[in-house]
Amino acid sequence: MNRQYIISFLLLLILTLSGCEQLRPDRNSYKKDLNINITKIEFEPDYKHFKLNVELNDTLTALLLSTNADSIHFKTEEFLKGNIYNPKTQPQLESYENLRLKEITQLKLDALFLVDLTLDSTAISQQYRIIKDLKRLFALDHLHVAFMKNGGVTPTMIASEYVLNNYFKSEPKGKYLYRAISSKIDEFKNDSSEYVGNVKDSIHANTVTSAQKIMFVFSDGKVYDHNKPIDPKHFELQYQITKKIDTTQTFPIFYFNLKEQTERIDQENKDAQNFLMAICQKSGGKYINAFNQQLSLNDILHLFRKNYIDNIFTYVNPDYKIYRGIERKLQIACYSGDSLIASDYIYYNVGSIYNPIIVNGSTTLQIILQGCFIGIITILILYLIFQLILPCISYWLFKKKYVTRYNGQNMSYNGMLIEQSCYFCKAPFKEGDEIVVKCKHVLHKSCWDENEYQCPEYGRHCKKGRHYYNSKNLFDPRNASFYLSWIIAGAFAGLIAWINFTANVHHSENLLLVKFIYLIWGIEPNSPSITSLIEEYESNLLFLPFYGLNIGFFLTLSLSILTSHGRWLWKRILQIILRSMIGGLLSYLSFFIGCVISITLNLKDNSFLIDWIPWMLSGLFIATAVTYGTDIKLKRALIGATISIIFGLGSMYLWSFSFNSQIDTREYLLLSYMIYCIGFAISVAATSPKSERYFLRVEGPIKETDIALYKWMKSSNRPKRILIGKSVNCDLQMTWDITSPIAPEQAEIKMINGYLYLTALEEGILFNKKPLKTNNKKKLYHGTKFVIGKTIFTYLEKDL
Repeated sequence: MNRQYIISFLLLLILTLSGCEQLRPDRNSYKKDLNINITKIEFEPDYKHFKLNVELNDTLTALLLSTNADSIHFKTEEFLKGNIYNPKTQPQLESYENLRLKEITQLKLDALFLVDLTLDSTAISQQYRIIKDLKRLFALDHLHVAFMKNGGVTPTMIASEYVLNNYFKSEPKGKYLYRAISSKIDEFKNDSSEYVGNVKDSIHANTVTSAQKIMFVFSDGKVYDHNKPIDPKHFELQYQITKKIDTTQTFPIFYFNLKEQTERIDQENKDAQNFLMAICQKSGGKYINAFNQQLSLNDILHLFRKNYIDNIFTYVNPDYKIYRGIERKLQIACYSGDSLIASDYIYYNVGSIYNPIIVNGSTTLQIILQGCFIGIITILILYLIFQLILPCISYWLFKKKYVTRYNGQNMSYNGMLIEQSCYFCKAPFKEGDEIVVKCKHVLHKSCWDENEYQCPEYGRHCKKGRHYYNSKNLFDPRNASFYLSWIIAGAFAGLIAWINFTANVHHSENLLLVKFIYLIWGIEPNSPSITSLIEEYESNLLFLPFYGLNIGFFLTLSLSILTSHGRWLWKRILQIILRSMIGGLLSYLSFFIGCVISITLNLKDNSFLIDWIPWMLSGLFIATAVTYGTDIKLKRALIGATISIIFGLGSMYLWSFSFNSQIDTREYLLLSYMIYCIGFAISVAATSPKSERYFLRVEGPIKETDIALYKWMKSSNRPKRILIGKSVNCDLQMTWDITSPIAPEQAEIKMINGYLYLTALEEGILFNKKPLKTNNKKKLYHGTKFVIGKTIFTYLEKDL
């Protein structure tokens, strides 16, 4: 370290500790020159501890170093949005460290204080306080002192407690200032003092021998008496000192003039002052008029290092404290007793509603496991609600409204005249028979159940006569709402997206947005300034594109499984993957654009006024990716998606409104994912064709025609299957294809759980241009084609 900086620093410290009247503030009132300046807040990786970089001005530093420092204390308060104070989340001041003092204690210094005991008691007390405080501050054994008294100078002594407490007594006899300075230069430079020699040989020898030697001289500068030199060797000593200084540049001398300055200075004293100033300057030291010269300690510290921070305040956060990106105000107040003497505050925000930070909370693995449990339980509850509870309630309401007892001729129910016989079995009703009056085709309740809970005309001439509920098998898929499969698909999409986001949200090194921030601000990736910039935007904005990628990919993947009906399995899988990748990429870009807007506007936290933009763009892109090329009406799907976005984004911000709550909401964020995904899935499902009419188009050796399979399947007196072949026993006898080798019973179309399946009873069927093996079963989708002989069959679904 540069010697001049070291000496200047010590010089200013001595002035601060000297207790000059200018540095003694009134502790009973607020002083304008007392100041605290919080410059930065830095968190440990676990957010349990954080540090504040705090600058304290010289006056406040002097108070903290004074003998009355015990009366000085700091109070820290943290306020949330709207100046809300929560005592449960307040950080506690663990310690504060004065970096100036720390750096001083690390300096290797060997100081000699030459004390003038011929002065009055006030000046002696001032010298005593300086050395006493420095000894307490440094706690060094190599702090030495010598005394000028009785016309001479004492041997050099270690500044022990005994010496300090017993030697500082006034001896108002003459002194030889130049002679004392000259002798101590020789003695201290050559380690010839008995005390210095003992220290040199002690365990601290390495520290002492490598230390910077400094000499501090305290006196009033009196070397003349009645215009005559006091010391007979006055001019000779001046010459000797000058020569010694010329060859002793590593031994700086600081001279403190303790004589109060007057307007008139005689020529002799002026000459002495000029000489002392000259030797201080030549040695690399400084001449100080202690009574009127004040220097800024901070200005000297900035010579050591730019952006020097005076103090580090270390805080500890309570466990389970939660940061959700809400702006916080941290305030430090300094008190002397009960009186406020200085204060400052800093605004900061950490975490976000998408990625809250919980101090000493559960680990990421624990959160994921807990979230999986909550997600699976939620999916199970949804399944039970839509498979069992809602159908049961709906069936109970159906029975209450449409099922009654027949009470004889001319009976009417709900304003409708009841026929006297069952429309299904044609048997006459008897009094007390349980009947169903869902439509004008009144049936026995037993006939209604036998005909699969519908009237015989449903789907052809009746649109109301149906209410399916299999009371014998409550887990019949047809009992459930049409939306159940969409709800489950959306719920699983939300769960998987949340798991992937939670597991990878902490890895930001290679995110595209980080590189884009470099570009926006024109900063090199390895520049020191990039760290603070990333910290500024990381908590709230950095991971949003990744959030969009997860939602877009997994939601598109889940819904595409329900909307994609490829002719070949591998093509269908390829189509689903392609849709998912497009949905994920466009959703990533949507949230990326939202972040760019926020960064451009210099917004460092999430704002609903901006967030709706990426959410809306993402929703539109996902809806387009899911519905493109399907029978779903895109316009209606977009309207439904917009509604689901409002609920999803609203539920996400719901957790931010609980900023004063000490509840770990990371698992509840999963519910926001699921709410959004389920709502989105329902909005798409609501526009999906729910076909009750399905046909088998026949073309080839026969005139093109559409056979209404749904009528065959809904017929009350037929099994739920259709045989295809040349036999007279087949439902679809292929008499038009005479030359082809078609088996008597070639194929079978059968309804299983509401879906139609084609089964090859004999070889000779091409399904999607590939031979279908005997007894293999294939599900029929809209547009599926299969060939028997020369005839092409196409399965079609038409919206009602």
